[in-house]
Amino acid sequence: MPTPANVSNLAIGKGILYIGEWSGMTPPTDPAGYSDMGNVTSIEVEPMIERLPHYSSRTGFRTKDKNPIIQTEYAIRWDCDEIAAVNLKLFLLGTKVANVISALQATDKEYALKFISDNPIGPNQTWRCWKMTVTPNGPLQLIGEEYMAMSFAGEGLADIANHASSPYMTITYVTTTTTTTTTTTS
Repeated sequence: MPTPANVSNLAIGKGILYIGEWSGMTPPTDPAGYSDMGNVTSIEVEPMIERLPHYSSRTGFRTKDKNPIIQTEYAIRWDCDEIAAVNLKLFLLGTKVANVISALQATDKEYALKFISDNPIGPNQTWRCWKMTVTPNGPLQLIGEEYMAMSFAGEGLADIANHASSPYMTITYVTTTTTTTTTTTS
C-alpha cells in the first residue's frame, strides 16, 4: 500500500456486504453464519467519540487544559435495493415462518457485518464489524418511480470477550494479486 501522496490510494468503492446473526452470546461463524445482503448501493461508517473538557479557573479567563475521550462508539449505515425476504425481515425487525414475516417481533437481535471491497480503482479491504444492533434508517417507499430501497442503521457494540484488542471492528488491507506457493515435504 503506497504512502500518501499517491494516486494509487484513490478509490471508487464497490463490494459485497454480509450479515450474520449472533445467537445469545455466540457470534456468527465465518463464512457459514453470514448471508450476502445482495445489491447494497451505499455503505458509510462513522466513528464517534465524546470528550469531557476540563478548564482551569486559575487566571482571568478559563483555559482548556485537558480534553480526554470518555466514550467511543461507531455507527454504520447502508442502503439495500434487494427486497428479499431475509432483508425485509431484518428491516422490519421481524421473524419469518414459511412465507410470512411478522414485523417487530425480533427487536433485540444483535448482528455482525463483513464488507469485502472489490474496488475497480484503489486498494481493497475487508471490514469486520464484530457486534451491533440494526434498525431501519428511514421509511421503505412501497409506491414510487424509483427502485425500492431499504435503509439500515447499525450501532456498534464492543465485543471484548472475542476481540479484546479491537472490540469494535478491524479493517484488513487485501491484495488482488494471486501468489502461488509450493510446499515440498520429504
